[in-house]
Amino acid sequence: MRGRGILRYGALVEATERLLLNNSPDAVGLYQIAEEAGVPPASVYHFFPTKEAAFLALARTYLDEFIRLGEGPVPIAELHSWQDLIRIDMGRGKDFYNDHPPAMKILYGGYGGVETREVDSLYNLRIAESLSRRLNTVFHMPISRNTVSMFENCLAIIDGIWTISYRRYGTITDEYYNEALKACNAYCRLYLPETVELREDYHSAAERGEILALTTSEESEYGARKRRVARTGQASRAKQAPQD
Repeated sequence: MRGRGILRYGALVEATERLLLNNSPDAVGLYQIAEEAGVPPASVYHFFPTKEAAFLALARTYLDEFIRLGEGPVPIAELHSWQDLIRIDMGRGKDFYNDHPPAMKILYGGYGGVETREVDSLYNLRIAESLSRRLNTVFHMPISRNTVSMFENCLAIIDGIWTISYRRYGTITDEYYNEALKACNAYCRLYLPETVELREDYHSAAERGEILALTTSEESEYGARKRRVARTGQASRAKQAPQD
């Protein structure tokens, strides 16, 4: 995609977001997106054969932001065990969702289509891998072959409870945030000890009140699943006919 195409693509995604901010996804179609972006309808079809494809593009921007949230700085003095990093990550996720209603409409309202659900699952794996590596960075975590799968399941539990909250109240309430946190911790306690020790380098960082970003690199399972989802998506798009 060249420079002009990138700008138009971005404008269409932003238009989709503005429309979803105050409208039901049922009321948003490709013609509405074109009108909001100020472009001919043919330009929208060039990028998005269906409105679900536009929703998917917007969902990807939100999911990318979730990855960046996990890379944000963390007050080391607040990390006493693995539960604390999960609590911090979940709090940031809750705030992000509530600040971006279109994200909840697409990801928790079920409007993104099958491919969006597949991509969401892919990003959950990426977040689970990141959480596992960040915990290993700062704590002496027990060695386990199934840690990433455990955190991936934990994210599915959180999403399930937050979906109920969104569909009942249109937001993630404090009550449902706490229920999801309790459920996630209870599940993880089946596999993890109640407390784990900070690594030595982080004891002094905590004493100094440092706020550090626990950034990590990606691992192969995410990359492998990403390629599988990409191939599936290409095949799916090839079968789709343009529609509003």
